[in-house]
Amino acid sequence: MRWLEAAWHAFAMPQRFVRAVAVSATLLLPALALAWTQDQEFAARVHKHEFSRVQLSADGCTLKARLFFDAPAEAYESETASRNHYRFHARIKLDSEHVVLTGIFYNETPGAHSYEYREDTTAQGCWAKTESHPRGVDVEGCRGRGCTPAPFK
Repeated sequence: MRWLEAAWHAFAMPQRFVRAVAVSATLLLPALALAWTQDQEFAARVHKHEFSRVQLSADGCTLKARLFFDAPAEAYESETASRNHYRFHARIKLDSEHVVLTGIFYNETPGAHSYEYREDTTAQGCWAKTESHPRGVDVEGCRGRGCTPAPFK
């Protein structure tokens, strides 16, 4: 009788493990399908600031866009403090025909920087769940505290 019990446990334990792995994978796959990341290099120069890369990612219905740029030291050498202040905004065109317009962001120091923008797409049908690739990035900017970057054409 003991050998029958041992045989049952030897057979049942691997089955339970396989079942547990299958259930875990089933629960995890939808979450992974909603998360994605895309990187795209581009070149835009605004007031000597070199914008070079955009990284898009999504977590559920929230889209995150991160812009990478370098600010030159000579652009921040003015004795008038307000002249060492730049404001930018970006338009990111996606292959899904959606367009992301970032908010206005500013910079006051030279060197390598990044700006992160988040957009909740729930009200627009949660389109961020579907992976998109950037197909164009435009950046506008202005110099001076309180200035307004030009609108996109």
